[in-house]
Amino acid sequence: MLVIGLTGGISSGKSTVSQMFINKGVTVLDADRIVRDLQSPGSLLLQEIKVLFGQQLILEDGSLNRQALGALIFNDENAKQKLNDLIHPKVKEELIYQLDRARQQEKKLVVLDVPLLYESGFDELADVCLVVYVDAIIQKTRLMKRDQIDEAYALSKINSQLSLEIKKEKADFVLDNTGDLVELQKRFEVLYTQLMRMT
Repeated sequence: MLVIGLTGGISSGKSTVSQMFINKGVTVLDADRIVRDLQSPGSLLLQEIKVLFGQQLILEDGSLNRQALGALIFNDENAKQKLNDLIHPKVKEELIYQLDRARQQEKKLVVLDVPLLYESGFDELADVCLVVYVDAIIQKTRLMKRDQIDEAYALSKINSQLSLEIKKEKADFVLDNTGDLVELQKRFEVLYTQLMRMT
């Protein structure tokens, strides 16, 4: 079984590529979805977040106020590190469990869709790493349009992650998404053929 670590920068098109794998029938393990499931109302992780950061992060219905948590960690590097130290081991454990299930089901290809693949160290779970890449200007423009934010805020969000240039250097495969969706699909098809040959 070939395990592909899929990542990219914010607004690079990683989610689009993830969907392209799903459309091919490939099992995609989505780290963000795992985090959401682990943080569901009444969960142990949500209780730990409440103890660490306070009741103000819990909404009236018992769910996590993701917007408030995002604002907190965006402006506080120490809080961000504490949250990552709490969440990452649990996500890794779940990914390992799901990878074992995929092996038992004799899957040929499994994708780990992880926004912070390198930052979290989850790249060690993958056989090869794939980065969806766009140049900095396109990335900023897409993010401003998608999130309806100004340039300064877009840049601060981009700069809060490991740069796409560094991710690109670390990657085994780079999928260029500077063009339109049609171009991306064509490049994906070529890459997918390469990856299937490796299984």
